Amino acid sequence: METKTAPANSMKTTIEKILEAHQQLAAFRQHRHYSVKIASKGFMPLIVEKHGEQIVVAHYFEQNGDLIPDPDVEFVELNGDWMPVAIQHSRGRYCRTAVKAPSGNWLVSKLAMADLRSFVRVWARNLKHQGFASGTLLRGEAG
Repeated sequence: METKTAPANSMKTTIEKILEAHQQLAAFRQHRHYSVKIASKGFMPLIVEKHGEQIVVAHYFEQNGDLIPDPDVEFVELNGDWMPVAIQHSRGRYCRTAVKAPSGNWLVSKLAMADLRSFVRVWARNLKHQGFASGTLLRGEAG
C-alpha cells in the first residue's frame, strides 16, 4: 500500500538537540556520512550515523565479542523529516516498515509504521531524560 506518513520529528528534534549540545549538529548536517558516539552514565552509549539520506540511531552492547543492537532504528530523511523505516532488536527481531518503490514513492505498512512510530516517540523521550545532551562525546567523525 502506498501512503504518506507523518514525520518522526520527536526523534529528529531530540537527536538534533543532543548533537547541538556536543557541537556536532553543524558537522552532522554538513556531511553526507557522519558518525557520533555519546555516553551517558548508567546507559549504553548512543550511536547516531548518517549515510546519505539514511540515519541510524542505536544502542549496542557487546556479547561474546559481537555488537548487539538494543535497539537499532533506521530512518530516512524525507523532505526535511525523519521517517522510521526499520528496527532491529537485541533478540534478533527485525521489522521493515517501509520500502522505496522503483517509482521513488515509499510503500508503507500502516500497522508496522504506527507501532514503530510509537516506539520511537517513547525512545526519544527516554534519550532526553537519560542525559545524553550533557553526556560525554566519545567520537564524532565525518566519513
